[in-house]
Amino acid sequence: MWITGIVIYFIISAVYGQTISDSTKLITDLLNGYDKLARPIADQSQPVTLYMSMDLVAIQEFDEVLEKFSFVAVISIIWEDTSMTWNASDYNGLTTIMIPQPNVWTPTLLVTNSFDTVKPIGADWMKVRYYDSGLAVYSPGDVFHTTCAVDVTFYPYDTQTCNIMLIPWGSLPNEITISASKDYVLKSYFTENGEWEVTSTSVTTATTDILSLIKFTIKLKRRPRFILVNVLLPVIFIGILNIMVFILPAESGERVSFCITVLLAFAVFLTIVGDNLPKTSKPMPMICYFLLVNLSLSTFICIMTILNLRLYHKPESQSVPRCLAALARKLSCICAPPRNAVQPFIQEYTNEKPGTKREKMSFKLGKESDQMCAANEKSVAAVNWKDISGMVDKVLFIFSSLWLIISSAMFVTMIEANQEII
Repeated sequence: MWITGIVIYFIISAVYGQTISDSTKLITDLLNGYDKLARPIADQSQPVTLYMSMDLVAIQEFDEVLEKFSFVAVISIIWEDTSMTWNASDYNGLTTIMIPQPNVWTPTLLVTNSFDTVKPIGADWMKVRYYDSGLAVYSPGDVFHTTCAVDVTFYPYDTQTCNIMLIPWGSLPNEITISASKDYVLKSYFTENGEWEVTSTSVTTATTDILSLIKFTIKLKRRPRFILVNVLLPVIFIGILNIMVFILPAESGERVSFCITVLLAFAVFLTIVGDNLPKTSKPMPMICYFLLVNLSLSTFICIMTILNLRLYHKPESQSVPRCLAALARKLSCICAPPRNAVQPFIQEYTNEKPGTKREKMSFKLGKESDQMCAANEKSVAAVNWKDISGMVDKVLFIFSSLWLIISSAMFVTMIEANQEII
């Protein structure tokens, strides 16, 4: 059986064994009288149809500040050239041949949203593959640099949509038309990017009165873990550290330097985030508002810490206003009712006549309440500025904690809402 297979192989090789002479003869015959300046179609009143697709190889760079999208891709272009047909049997079964681009007609395609220089895709060293039916396949590959409008509203949980538009330069729609081979971007040899994830792609074509174009759309989603670990979590931790200044004893003498250091840390993070975002006010990243709110909180804490230290170091000879002293002691004497108010209440509750044992108890209770009020009056008089400073620390600690929790919760909620929409 294997002997039969070997015999068949040698027979086929003898019949279809092409030589270099066959390739040379074919190229010579094809290029004899060939004009690369003419459109490759017999009926010049009809347009040449280009069937195009793109194979994304890698994402090289996405610069949000410059709004620059760099990627490696291969553009596949297929058309029919009626001048490049032959009978394969005349060339020992040769059905395909490759010819350098400068020797044959190729479409002049430009990237309309190129970031830097405008130049046609392809190079002189690239080749076009032809088949005996006249089918031409041209696959130029390159590193493309295009512009991409950036939307960083929900940075670092943002998605970007970048378009790559190609047009046949100088050709009207009745000369060259473009059709999409696939309705999506191929990723046959795609290498994953550490910062961006390709979520979806699409391909659309359009024809106007003056040109035909094709648009490749790539939708990217940022991988947020790096920003989360290196920016967001440190900001939250510094915010928690910021409110600890109200627990730090005033006798330590480090309160002001502590809160100023935290304020500078917030300013540094705000600078870091700003350097990695486009210099635009529309749209404004929500993370900038979040950092600004925390920066405002840190500024507020610094101001209140300085003012509170003035209260703490006020001389004891300067008396504390009675309202502040009463507030510091939480006005405990108000909780105990006077004797005249207690007696009718107890009489109604017990339904007993005056002079009973229960009335004597109520009188005793009223007397004790009067003594409590007198003690509270003395305690209010004993309140000093250090006690007032301690009360202010407690109030500011609670207020700052609520500020930090509410601002963080609002930021996370808006981000999660955006994630659900996506």
